[in-house]
Amino acid sequence: MKFYKNVDLSKIKVLSFDLDNTIYDCQSVLEKAQKWFTDYLCQRYGLGGKCLEYEFWSDVKSHCLHENMSLENDVTELRVVSLVKAFELLKMPLKGGIGEARELVNLFIEHRSLGIVADNVYNMLEKLGRKYPLVAVSNGNLDITRIRVEKYFDYDLRPQIDKFNRKPSSDLFHECASLKDVSPEEILHIGDDPYTDVMGAVFANCKTVWLHLGYTGISPDESHLRALPDIQIENILELENLLLK
Repeated sequence: MKFYKNVDLSKIKVLSFDLDNTIYDCQSVLEKAQKWFTDYLCQRYGLGGKCLEYEFWSDVKSHCLHENMSLENDVTELRVVSLVKAFELLKMPLKGGIGEARELVNLFIEHRSLGIVADNVYNMLEKLGRKYPLVAVSNGNLDITRIRVEKYFDYDLRPQIDKFNRKPSSDLFHECASLKDVSPEEILHIGDDPYTDVMGAVFANCKTVWLHLGYTGISPDESHLRALPDIQIENILELENLLLK
C-alpha cells in the first residue's frame, strides 16, 4: 500500500466502486463471452468466413462508435446498433430489426456477467457496507445480480446517452455525491483503471484508491496515469486494513 497524498480517511462518508477488474476477474469472462457470442451468431444465422472471428464484429462496433460518439455512453446500445449494422453489411438484415438485436445483446450480457466474486471479497463488501454506504460506478454493462453483489450497493450508476457521460467524466461521481447528499471530497472511489477511475475521480474532486494492475494483474499500469491517486493498493482486500482497522 502506498500513500501519495495526505488524505484524511476519517472524512470519507461514501465508497464508490468500479466493478470490472476491480472486485472480480472480468477480462477472462469477457473474452469467453465474445467467443461464445461469435460462435452463437455464426451458428444461428449460418455465417462463415470473416464472421467466424470476433474482430469482424468488433470492427463494425468501432465503426458505429466513430459514426456516433454518443454511443460510448451506452455500451449496450452500441452493441445493439453495431449488430444491426453488421447484418446489413452482410446483406442479410435482421428480420426483427433492432428488437432482435436487443434480444441477442441480452444473451451476450448474460454470458459477460458470469464472473465469480471470491468469498473474501463478498465478506469485505459486507464489512465495508456496515461502515459506509457503497455505490457502484461503472462504465460497463455487467448485470450485478448475476455476480450477486446487488445487495451491497445502494445504487448502480452507469453512463446514459444524453444524461451521464462515461468515466472519466465527472458526471457519475457527481451523481453519486448528489444521491448520497455528500460533497465529492467525501467520496473515496476505488478502481483499477488509471484513466477512467483515477483521473476521473481526481478531476471530480473525489479521493481515490487505485488498484494497481487490477484484480488479476492485467489492467493498465502506471505509464497510463494522468493524475496521481491518493492511495495505491496491490490487492483489493487491502481495503479492510485501510478502512476498517
